[in-house]
Amino acid sequence: MNIWHKTLTTSLALAALTAGQAFGALSSLDFGPYTAASGGFPIWYQDENQLSLELCRSKAVSSRTANASMCALAADPGVFDDTLPMIFPGNWPGELFWMLAETDIPAAGNNNYELETYVAALEAAFSGDSPVDGDQVSFARIRIRATIPIPGTYVITHPYGVETIQVTGTGRRAINMTRDIGIGLPGDFDGALEGDVGPFLQSVNGPYTEVNPETGLTESFVGDPSLREPMTGSPFDTNFVRIEGPAGTIETNTFSLSGKVFDSLTPTAAEIERATYSRSGGSSSIDVFATSVGNAEVCFRESIELVGENPGSPCLVDMTGDNNGHFFGYKPAPAELPEVIVVTAVNPSGATVPTTQSRPLTDVVKITSAEYSWVNNSLTIEAVSSDEVQVPDLVAEGFGRLSKAGTTQTLSVPNLMQPPSRISVKSSAGGADTEMVSVVDDAPATGDNEPPVAANDSASTSSGVPIVINVVSNDTDPDGDIPLSIVALTQPPTGQGSVALNGSTSVLYTPPITNVPMQATFSYRAQDIRGEQSNVAQVTVSISANQAPVAVNDSAATLAIPIDIDVLANDTDPENNQPFSIVGLTQPANGQGTVSVNGSLVRYTPPATVSSAFNVTFTYQVQDALNAVSAPATVTVSVSPPPATAETINVATALLRLRSNDRQTWDLRGNTSLATGNTITIEVSTNNGPLSLGTATLSLTGQWRLSANTEGLSLPANPTATIRSAFGTVLTVPLTVR
Repeated sequence: MNIWHKTLTTSLALAALTAGQAFGALSSLDFGPYTAASGGFPIWYQDENQLSLELCRSKAVSSRTANASMCALAADPGVFDDTLPMIFPGNWPGELFWMLAETDIPAAGNNNYELETYVAALEAAFSGDSPVDGDQVSFARIRIRATIPIPGTYVITHPYGVETIQVTGTGRRAINMTRDIGIGLPGDFDGALEGDVGPFLQSVNGPYTEVNPETGLTESFVGDPSLREPMTGSPFDTNFVRIEGPAGTIETNTFSLSGKVFDSLTPTAAEIERATYSRSGGSSSIDVFATSVGNAEVCFRESIELVGENPGSPCLVDMTGDNNGHFFGYKPAPAELPEVIVVTAVNPSGATVPTTQSRPLTDVVKITSAEYSWVNNSLTIEAVSSDEVQVPDLVAEGFGRLSKAGTTQTLSVPNLMQPPSRISVKSSAGGADTEMVSVVDDAPATGDNEPPVAANDSASTSSGVPIVINVVSNDTDPDGDIPLSIVALTQPPTGQGSVALNGSTSVLYTPPITNVPMQATFSYRAQDIRGEQSNVAQVTVSISANQAPVAVNDSAATLAIPIDIDVLANDTDPENNQPFSIVGLTQPANGQGTVSVNGSLVRYTPPATVSSAFNVTFTYQVQDALNAVSAPATVTVSVSPPPATAETINVATALLRLRSNDRQTWDLRGNTSLATGNTITIEVSTNNGPLSLGTATLSLTGQWRLSANTEGLSLPANPTATIRSAFGTVLTVPLTVR
């Protein structure tokens, strides 16, 4: 077992930490088998009080707070949509919790003395962040972050122990401690039993019961995460967080708590064995194969979303079973193929809960022939895809793409001195097949080996531009013992650049930066497949001086407001000597505004008053990293009068979610009264200055939304978001932090 006994993240202000009392009282866990129903994680962990908490993935909502989930299920753009059914791996969050307790103490009235966050959690996550089967890990987490106004020794008492911390600086996150215990190899989940979390905390007002809208079952929870309530369960009877030190004492005994009580119902065993399609000119079908318990009711659909109107059904096609746990279902394939197939298995006895699993829909690949001939040392591959309508590309791994001729695709690989034992062919539509290679004819007899003959090579490139040189292309071997490979590669003399192998037959030469023409030389030997080496061959590379970049004309438009123009976006350099910089910027004609360099952009500022539309022009030049300067390029800006009515911007949602591993998820939504010709950009406050999150998506009716992910940001105690429109409207709002 590979356990992180203590993982601490500290700011410069945190000089030392001494862990005092610590306690963990988890006694057992679900040892599997682990299925897609729980995302490949244990369904439950149990504490010493025999309380078992289930991995909280219920869609039940609080009856005490409107639209508040009873489980910590945070939407993650592009990964997990919390409005759709949770299905592994197609729609699954990057982190889930068996228990999550959080609290804070605001700085208001405390002289900038603040508990920014306290977290006690038993967490499920993925070693690579994204939900991928085989990357599952679990751990017990204690996290304490605090703003400290006066240095010194601070003692933090919390439900699972006491921490003594020597703080040498002040400010936000002067105390910044994260202790994750239990992260071992993916799939090893018992390390979390050694963590600090346990027994589980419980609300003094709980347990709470709610109905899961997806199953109709009544479920029990140890807390309601939408509420701040006193807790019980601390092994030290310290059901609070208290910080004591030179700045005084701050304390809270209320927490938000998420945790679902295990109801003893295990998921129905289910697995998708195959989800494929086939189509030809006359017919098409989707074929789904699955396994489950013999008496299960199994069906599939073609989307993450449920089928039909509210409440919706998981079933589009009922699958037929053989009473031995094998199920099959099919339907005609639609013109636009679905991306995934979702299978749901239900035990009609109710002894287990339904299981839903997703799998990408792929074609079926069949290798019809894989033959190696000793006569001409060639490998011939033939394969077909089940998609005869939009024939996908087929690629033989290690050998290349097959050529299409109707529905059969072929590949001939010449000069292959040894046959492979097997080959694999993969389709751009997702299918794959592997077959043994059939060897025909007799292998040639071997005699004395003659060395290959290497010929000198020459090539040319520009200053700073790497070049790939196939140096063995003109080399030969008297015995035909090919392919030849490169050995004994030498470096050019000092100041003439460097060279490295690029595969077995080519080299990558990287020239130095130079403003005058020059030559570089290096040498190599060729080696045949029987190990014999050639004479030494010399490679000469001619390097031309750095060439000037090319600036391309640009255009932009504005409604009488300043605009930043990315004039460098369409500019190029023959040697790609970047970064570029802007030089030689000229001003527009008198009375038509001004321009200035704004980093890598040009900012055009219109005149104070624009009563009618006009076009303005100015020029600039681009300079490459070696100071070569382009010819001037012209920028044309169409300037129109401002809109007749003033703009109004409203913000409906401004949410920041703090996630594990110093990651953040942002969700901002609202509307503007001026949609036509408008853009909405958003920046947020950080301790290192404003950070742009990008441009929001804006509908024709003026609704806008921006979702973004960041990591490693240093954030203020009360972060804000600033919304800017193309019409110059600026609105700053506080962010809700969760």
